[in-house]
Amino acid sequence: MKKKLFLIIGLGNPNKILKYTRHNIGYLIINTLIYKKKISLLFKNKYGYIYKFYYKNIKLFLLLSNLYMNNIGISIKYFLNKYKLNNKNLIVISDDIYIKFGKIKIKKYGGSGGHNGLKSIQNVLKTKNYFRIKVGIGNNFKYGLQNKYVLSNFKKKELNYLYKKIFIIIYKKIILIIKNKI
Repeated sequence: MKKKLFLIIGLGNPNKILKYTRHNIGYLIINTLIYKKKISLLFKNKYGYIYKFYYKNIKLFLLLSNLYMNNIGISIKYFLNKYKLNNKNLIVISDDIYIKFGKIKIKKYGGSGGHNGLKSIQNVLKTKNYFRIKVGIGNNFKYGLQNKYVLSNFKKKELNYLYKKIFIIIYKKIILIIKNKI
């Protein structure tokens, strides 16, 4: 039986100054998964870092891109091609200002919702057909100030909640996706 393969990316910016910002929630989740599951680095280059682990007979590649959000689609395309995957085996974890903080929504298809990372993916891959795990970061900002809000750091209490609760929920959602339960 041929093994299933998936590429999972948490959207974020590689800049250390932006590490704990709301826009980097996907990056934080992948970093947490790598840390908690003690996953080793498989490969790195100018496009990003790839980590590999297995869930039963399913191989999962975790991607931390070296490119900024507006160009993240280039990293994804590179690694999809490198591992001979198609977009149906892509899972993208991103922030969403239209969802209440800490809530999660899964979509198989859809638009970018104004998210620059999702726009980049859709422009480069020429498709909207891939899994998205959207994590709510809330929308506690005045009209027109969403850029400032998404680039603001999480409060300590919010980060603790993310590490203790959201990581577990996201991991379970990833498993459901790869088992074709969603």
